[in-house]
Amino acid sequence: MPKFLWSLSWLQRTQFAVLLLLIATVPAFGQSKKPNILLIVSDDTGYGDLGPYGGGVGRGMPTPNID
Repeated sequence: MPKFLWSLSWLQRTQFAVLLLLIATVPAFGQSKKPNILLIVSDDTGYGDLGPYGGGVGRGMPTPNID
């Protein structure tokens, strides 16, 4: 821990920590809605099965909404 923090009293260190926590949480209150996150899970899809990696229409498995 930096030397200047050791020179502070217990109360000052606690106030400093609370202040840092409050500052860190301010951006979370500014968001008006949650972000849209989509997680796609597939069991038997290899790297060559999707269009950008050589698959897609050429292999008989078109993926127009992913490409």
